[in-house]
Amino acid sequence: MSAAPVLPGWYPLLRARDLRALPLTRCFAGNQLILRRTPEARIEATDPAGQVVRITAEADGWIFVAEGSPPESARAGSALIGAQSAQILVAGHVRAGLGDVGENILDTTHTSVVHQDYLRRPGERRAVEAIVTSGDNWISATYPPGAAPSGWGARLLGAHRYTICDTFRAPSIAEVTYTDDGAPVFAARFHLTPAAPGETYVAATIAVPGGGAVAAIKLAALRLFFQRIFAEDRAILELIGANRDAHRGGPLVFAPQDLLRPGIEAILSGRQPAAPVHSVALLV
Repeated sequence: MSAAPVLPGWYPLLRARDLRALPLTRCFAGNQLILRRTPEARIEATDPAGQVVRITAEADGWIFVAEGSPPESARAGSALIGAQSAQILVAGHVRAGLGDVGENILDTTHTSVVHQDYLRRPGERRAVEAIVTSGDNWISATYPPGAAPSGWGARLLGAHRYTICDTFRAPSIAEVTYTDDGAPVFAARFHLTPAAPGETYVAATIAVPGGGAVAAIKLAALRLFFQRIFAEDRAILELIGANRDAHRGGPLVFAPQDLLRPGIEAILSGRQPAAPVHSVALLV
């Protein structure tokens, strides 16, 4: 299966705080870019091979590079939580493609296997009904509270009683929102940037409502959880990538529980996503 073209849009390359006086090199879609801050405080990204200066922007704590001609306003998404909130930024690389990483982030069914004990208690898989919807360049799955993680770590944060909404939108953004009676209690946005072939840079923004010490404690705990989750998911994703490399040319097969994967592949290919069915019963 050949790699999909990079869709027009804004892609983060690094945290804004990491670019200081000295220039840094980052890889975007297989090309090395040199990023620097100019004396006028502008951000410049240059492709040293062709001496091409790329359009950049700084927003939401990230430095973005433009692919194609995306609208200026699209470089930053809408607020994760509309009211007062606190947030942290988490970033990392994984040797897997955009589709695999996006599906993994938004796949609720894998937590009972990969993240058992602390995210989901062994033997506590439940039958739930997920609602799948789609629109212009996005697809979403909403799960009832019964699908929320129920392990000791999840209960410590109260996650076991929340409704989950997972969304993938163009160009390659995965969003997860937990709500309690319609009020957001946790939100995360994962910008997925194609780095080298078969490698993805994951730029995550995690937010909780409120502020002060309580929000800071929640975010500190979430950072620890995400570091462990990311390490476990990276190990599996990189095995998937190695397996795919060993069977080049093999078709991509969607399992019944891959609720969003067909839509994710459509979006990454520049096609309109479609929800195959509105309501899906599954075990999580």
